[in-house]
Amino acid sequence: MGKFNLITWIQLAFAVAAVVLIGFAVDLAWGDIPRNSDGKPDLSGYYDTATITPLQRGGDSEEFLTEEQADANARRTAFGLAAGSANQDPDREAPPLGGDGSGGAAGNVGGYDSFWVDPGESNFEIDGKYPTSIIIDPPNGRIPPMKEEARERLRSAFRLGGDYGRRNNGTAWWYPGPGPYDNPEVRPYPDRCLSGFGSTAGPPMLSTLYNNHKRIVQTPGSVMILTEMVHDAR
Repeated sequence: MGKFNLITWIQLAFAVAAVVLIGFAVDLAWGDIPRNSDGKPDLSGYYDTATITPLQRGGDSEEFLTEEQADANARRTAFGLAAGSANQDPDREAPPLGGDGSGGAAGNVGGYDSFWVDPGESNFEIDGKYPTSIIIDPPNGRIPPMKEEARERLRSAFRLGGDYGRRNNGTAWWYPGPGPYDNPEVRPYPDRCLSGFGSTAGPPMLSTLYNNHKRIVQTPGSVMILTEMVHDAR
């Protein structure tokens, strides 16, 4: 009986030690997380949200890319950026009227060249995996279909826009009435640099053509996200 009690106490001691060690490890992991004075995780810092991961998953795509696929995407993107930034002949011919239809600067006269854009160079990685879409819920990685009432609101807004909703074809089709470029007040906020374009400030905050950096400032009870694009604060 004394032997049994001794073994039992030894086992109990090992069990308690194991619990203490596990608790200590958890405390270490918990302590590795930066925290504010109120004990909440501190998210303050600078973040780059640029990514080539699309918002939605392709209809026949898997949930995750393999590491080889992600590496191939990064190499292909780097090659495209290098090609777009390569030196060009300063004496080359001007692009044709209206552009040549390519994806480069000559394809859309007045567009950006590669020097000015920074849309991302790789797919983002979470827990060692490369999702094929930014959306993870719904599980298919797709935006749910728009409800009919929402579609009708969009159609109604377009109808109310009248001529402002029409594409500019280069002619004064609005004369003698007001035109979409007559006054700054009729231009949307992104055109006037009062807010970022491409949902850079959200919601949701998405990767855009450039200016994808975010700064998070956190105090007890408050969090502020400052976007690089137009210095928009949320």
